[in-house]
Amino acid sequence: MKSTVVSVARKLKLYQLVVFDQVLRSGSLMGAAQVLNLTQPAVTKIIHDMETFLGAALLVRGNRGVHATELGSVVLRRVHAMLTELRSLTDEVNAYHSGSTGQVMVGSLTSASTLLLPHTLRQLKARAPGVLVTVRVGQMDQLFSSLLAGELDIVIGRIPDDWRWHEYEPRLKVDVLCEEGLCIVAGAEHVLHASGQPVSLAELHPFPWILPPRSGLLRRTVDGLFEALELGPPTNVIESIATLTNYELMQDQQTIGFLPLQTAQQLAQSGKLKAFDLGKPMNFGSIGCFYSGIRNLDPATRLFRECLTLANQTLLASTDSPSHS
Repeated sequence: MKSTVVSVARKLKLYQLVVFDQVLRSGSLMGAAQVLNLTQPAVTKIIHDMETFLGAALLVRGNRGVHATELGSVVLRRVHAMLTELRSLTDEVNAYHSGSTGQVMVGSLTSASTLLLPHTLRQLKARAPGVLVTVRVGQMDQLFSSLLAGELDIVIGRIPDDWRWHEYEPRLKVDVLCEEGLCIVAGAEHVLHASGQPVSLAELHPFPWILPPRSGLLRRTVDGLFEALELGPPTNVIESIATLTNYELMQDQQTIGFLPLQTAQQLAQSGKLKAFDLGKPMNFGSIGCFYSGIRNLDPATRLFRECLTLANQTLLASTDSPSHS
């Protein structure tokens, strides 16, 4: 009867192919049995079963061991290709379970993208170069929706002040990472930097402003600062969270904006941006790592989360060290 793919798949087992390949590599049934931790009769039976199904001898036994028959050589050539693919499959499955391959979709606020996220990505790539990471920067409400829809695996950003009552809270989990400060900045040559003295929000109020969009969580914090001083919102406003665009806008030495502290510190290294001294620190809020509470994280995402935790601990330690005090 003519063999078919289905009949071969039913009768031949992958392990039989492994044994057949090892017999020829070892040059003897006994040698293959030792390598595979089998008895010689077990190896003999496996080869016999293959020969019975294929209808011809696969091995010739001689004084110098065994070698393949003509049919055995045909089978061996295909076995090598199949076992190569099997080894690749095994490697990929192991890599998947270890998190060293795969893809992670990350959503981030600008504040997290500035320092914490790059540190995390460097750690991840050092441990698992094969993992593809895609980063999307946006506002938290948009990122939360994408996370719930499965379009993102992780979101890093500010934890809403009302998180316990937030509409997304029952379906999302969050790991608290650190506290972030908030500052008001302008070009380094802004007129109100000249005195070197603390300035008030009321003094800054008349200037042009860059504010976060009304739909964002940070805007609620910013509006609260003006309301606390019974100031109306600024009237000359651009709404933007595009950090580099905002940086360039502030080079007119008039425009003022809000930035998370770490972002402002990094941009200030250019010497073209400076934070105002308001006499007391402002709190941006807690930064957290959000992930789905209704889906299991895949290995690559778990590895990313582990690297995020380690990167955060490293940054906190460097901030607390005497050289940074």
